[in-house]
Parts: sequence; C-alpha cells; structure tokens
Amino acid sequence: MNTPKRRSMPMTSAMARFVDVADIIKSRAEVDDFLRDLCEDYRLARQLLSREKKQKPRQAKKISEYSSLVEDLEDEILRYLVDVEQRKAPR
Repeated sequence: MNTPKRRSMPMTSAMARFVDVADIIKSRAEVDDFLRDLCEDYRLARQLLSREKKQKPRQAKKISEYSSLVEDLEDEILRYLVDVEQRKAPR
C-alpha cells in the first residue's frame, strides 16, 4: 500500500528545515490532517521557489513572493506546533 509513503513525503521538507522538531512533525502529521496540509503547502512553495530561482532570466518579483510564502508557511508550521504542544500540556 502506497499511502504511508505518500503521507510522509510532504513532511520531509518541513522535517529537514526544522530538524530540532522533526520527530514531533513526523508523529503529529500521522494523525493531524491540518499539519500534513501545511507541510505539503510548504513543500510545494519551496519547490516553486527553487524552480523560479533556476529560471533565466530571473524574475525578482516572483522569487520575492515565493520566498515570502515559504517564510510565512515556516512561521505558521512553528506556531501550529507550539499551539498543539501547549494544548497537550497539563494545566
């Protein structure tokens, strides 16, 4: 069955970027569709940014937009992980 492998692919970019919390991303994404979707969006944004940087001539505006999107998604992933961990903590 290909489902587990396909499900783990989106997380690899986020796990590579956030090495310190890679295990948390991996375990949470197994049960958290929203995190999995965020990681997929992040992977796609990085892929588009990388592709755009290779284009000749380079289009600075597109590179800037994709860079901003990647940064926004990185922030959103981290905020989401912090929020999930805070909700799990005993009060």
